[in-house]
Amino acid sequence: MTGTDTDELMSLERAGWAALSRGEGPAFYATMFADDAIVVVPGALLDKSRTLASWDGVTPWQRYDLVERRVTPLGDDAAVVVYEATAARPGEPPYRAIICSTYVRRPEGWRLLVHQQTPQV
Repeated sequence: MTGTDTDELMSLERAGWAALSRGEGPAFYATMFADDAIVVVPGALLDKSRTLASWDGVTPWQRYDLVERRVTPLGDDAAVVVYEATAARPGEPPYRAIICSTYVRRPEGWRLLVHQQTPQV
């Protein structure tokens, strides 16, 4: 894994947040999620199709900030991206969480395999 890979993975993570902020999350993640992806959020363990369906009708993020970003290689073709996120939707309190995204390199490029959110209270 190279520094270029690290930059690319952080760019992908930011691109996901940007897509969710434009209401385009399902379209972005339909290709970014690996077919066997899993998402762990409070109270739920979701596969790719259930995650995409869960975003139907969700209000886009109005703003977001990603800090304390780290990429940890897991060999040449896998890595974990970890950071703190603060995001807000209109009329709602800010959402703060520690995010952990595990990417694998597939023939078509980097794909998100496991995503976990641990809310900060």
